[in-house]
Amino acid sequence: MYQQSPLNLIPFPILVCNKLGGISGTNPCFRDTFKVSSNNFNEMMAHTLFNFFDIGLTSCRPRFLEHLNNRDNFLSYLVINAKKFSVSVNISFNPDNPNEYWLLVSPCCESQLQTSLIKNKLHRLNHAMKGADIGTWEYTPETEMSYFSLKLKEIIGIKPATQLSWHQFKALVIEEDKANFELLTKQECKPGTRLSFEFRIYKAGKICWFKLNSEAFLSDGEKFTITGSLIDCTEEKENMMALRDAIESKNLALEAGNIGNWRAELDENQQWAWDWDLRANDMFALQPSDIGQLQKWVDRLHPEDSDAVLKAIQHSLKTGESFSKQYRTILPSGEIKYILGKGKVGRDKVNRITRIDGVCIDQSPIFKAQEELQKINDELEARVNLRTLELQQAKERAEQANQTKSEFLSMMSHELRTPMNAVIGSLDLLTLSEQSPESTELIETAGTSASNLVTILNDILDISKIESGKLQLEEQDYSIADIIDNVVKIFQPVANKKSVVLDVEEDPCIPRFVEGDALRVRQVLFNLLGNAIKFTSSLDGRKGEVKLKAEVIEHDNIMYQIAFTITDNGIGIDQDTQKKLFTPFTQAQRSTTRKYGGTGLGLAICGKLISLMGGHIKLSSKLGEGSSFRVELPFCHSKKADEKFQLARSKIALIQLCDHLEQRSSNIKKHLIAEKSRVVHYDIADINLAIAENDAVLLLCCNLDAYQQTLLDIYQDHQLASNLIIGVLSSQISQTRRLMPQSLLVSIDPMTRSQLVASIKKVIDQEICLALDEIETDNLMISINKPTSKNKRPDILVVEDNPLNQNLIAKQLAALGYQCDLADDGLHGIEKWRAVDYKIILTDCHMPNLDGYHMTKKIRAIEQQQQQKSIPIVAITGAAMSGDAEYCYSMGMNDFVSKPIILKDLKKVLKKWYT
Repeated sequence: MYQQSPLNLIPFPILVCNKLGGISGTNPCFRDTFKVSSNNFNEMMAHTLFNFFDIGLTSCRPRFLEHLNNRDNFLSYLVINAKKFSVSVNISFNPDNPNEYWLLVSPCCESQLQTSLIKNKLHRLNHAMKGADIGTWEYTPETEMSYFSLKLKEIIGIKPATQLSWHQFKALVIEEDKANFELLTKQECKPGTRLSFEFRIYKAGKICWFKLNSEAFLSDGEKFTITGSLIDCTEEKENMMALRDAIESKNLALEAGNIGNWRAELDENQQWAWDWDLRANDMFALQPSDIGQLQKWVDRLHPEDSDAVLKAIQHSLKTGESFSKQYRTILPSGEIKYILGKGKVGRDKVNRITRIDGVCIDQSPIFKAQEELQKINDELEARVNLRTLELQQAKERAEQANQTKSEFLSMMSHELRTPMNAVIGSLDLLTLSEQSPESTELIETAGTSASNLVTILNDILDISKIESGKLQLEEQDYSIADIIDNVVKIFQPVANKKSVVLDVEEDPCIPRFVEGDALRVRQVLFNLLGNAIKFTSSLDGRKGEVKLKAEVIEHDNIMYQIAFTITDNGIGIDQDTQKKLFTPFTQAQRSTTRKYGGTGLGLAICGKLISLMGGHIKLSSKLGEGSSFRVELPFCHSKKADEKFQLARSKIALIQLCDHLEQRSSNIKKHLIAEKSRVVHYDIADINLAIAENDAVLLLCCNLDAYQQTLLDIYQDHQLASNLIIGVLSSQISQTRRLMPQSLLVSIDPMTRSQLVASIKKVIDQEICLALDEIETDNLMISINKPTSKNKRPDILVVEDNPLNQNLIAKQLAALGYQCDLADDGLHGIEKWRAVDYKIILTDCHMPNLDGYHMTKKIRAIEQQQQQKSIPIVAITGAAMSGDAEYCYSMGMNDFVSKPIILKDLKKVLKKWYT
């Protein structure tokens, strides 16, 4: 194809190839120059350039393709018919075909080619040394001429441009290592002498290790010259030192722990070759010549353990699982040692098990100590068993005594409450009749004393129940705000009578409902607040103050932690008494009991109740300055869905006449906002606008004397306004009522959240609202149903064994407008019930022959058998032990009322069940 090509006219040897090195043609000059016959030419056309050019590489293809792509000029051998030609090759594009190259192949001198090949090799060697981080150097002692490669300077941390002499190089070396360099220039060193040593240099503030290799030779001019290489061996040296330290540490640890090493490897005959160290050898009392002889070790094994140990080793060698076995060995002296053997199996590259390495630990001292401990333990256990038996017997005696005490208290409760029921009930009935002032005072005194006796009895029973572990807590939904309101209402009149300021602060974040025991929380607050007021007075110009504060201290999705703090400025408690204050029957001083009364049980009951509820109580007090009791209790979230907010979407105006009511006004606002009200503050001058624009207006006044005329003017102007509420101090309620008889009044000291919400709700709902302090209780009598014709036939059955109580209950029922039949015990009660269709049964629980519990159970069984309608049965009992109510309900009773019975409790029960 190139016969007519200009290629044939070129007088230089030309070889044509494609980009992959495939030969596509030559010109006549090439064939003539290198004696290429037709057969040779055809053979060349079937191959590539790589088969004919030798550029001094084992694999020249990548290098040759690089020359083609870059069109580099190079020297090479051309091999044709086993003949080598030294040639120079120049590469250019084919002017007729850009996908081909023209190679101008010109013969050259052999020495020129050799020089080129040497340069190429040196170039590759230099690249290889750089890649391997090997620096080179040369030093001629006679002329002190030296050479350091750039890589060497880089390795020792010197900039490439820095001039470095042999003496400067040695100066970098740490003093202790310089002696090695003197060996290089000693007279004994002759051409061909090789030296190799390590030395240290400070590099970037750190000691680094380097390895120097050298060889002496005679350079041009027969001068003694040393050349060599240098590498950074810091990492290798550090690894070796770490390995050495690790080995040394391991040996020390093994020696300290008396731990021997053992191993086994498969030899070339696939037999296990065993070996162990001297510590293991000494452990089994073997001779040094016995090391590696497995049978010698086997002979030392305890006969009972030998088979199991060998099987465990074979299992590990077969499966690759770790070896772990505790066994015994018998020494020639007869001594028995306890050995723990452990081993790890190793594998080769093809995952075949080829070795096992392990340790053996002498645990004889441990076993000896265990034997001694076991002996001591056996002795102690025998003593403990004996002591346990004694304690168990003592515990049983204590439990029996406690049970006897509980039963005694339960019975005493019944026996004491039964006459107390007659006393209080009789006094209650006497209050219904007209009496002289002197008689009325005596009746009230007797009633108060009887109530105090019942309170003392309740305290004794409570502490007994708690100590015997029989007091059970209830879990029900209730409102903490209502509990606080209830307790405050009870003690407000007491505080007023003593001229003590009672203040309440409630956190608006306290939820509307929580889950817990409302009765016990009320009991704790009742006791603490009662004590605070009891021991606080207004004397010597100092106003007595008591404050109840309730706040949420933390909460999550499950629990609320609420703190109740009762603070007073009363008599205080000294430090010694504080330590024992929560002990039963303890009061601050004997004189305290004489002056203030009480049993000393209240705080003991509070402390135990708080503990039972999962809380704690903290006391801070100083004698003569007052006390602060802080109770923290956990409460579960209520499962009861909140009812709609009572004041939702209502508009309420707040007006304050006194500047120092800011804090009280702020608290009121927070509570109203918590009830979803919209609250706006108004100035007194805008009261007309406030009354016109809002559902309720709360006007706060803390100084009636200073603002009496202002209030009278407002009252006269807005006498017909039904949404105006005036908040005044509780001590000024009566005076304000006389001035403004038709006004709606509410006490603001204290004002509980429940009282605030209820008062405003009644105003919004247009209900009549009276403060508790406004009600005159002197001549208040319980309303009584007058007997009618339908009451003439007795329709209530009273089952009671005590004649006094029979007579009393009959009179109480008569006072309420009812008539009853009487039965002396449960058997008589069932007989009466079968004969008459009663509407309700009131029964004592503890009676001879058949008590009230089992009478109820029999009546329920008869009703079920005969498919009769269940008659309401209410328990009336003097017992007050734990679980009484639950036990009554479990026996089929409908309700529960404790003695002493007063008219209002009896009326409440009858209203609920008498149909």
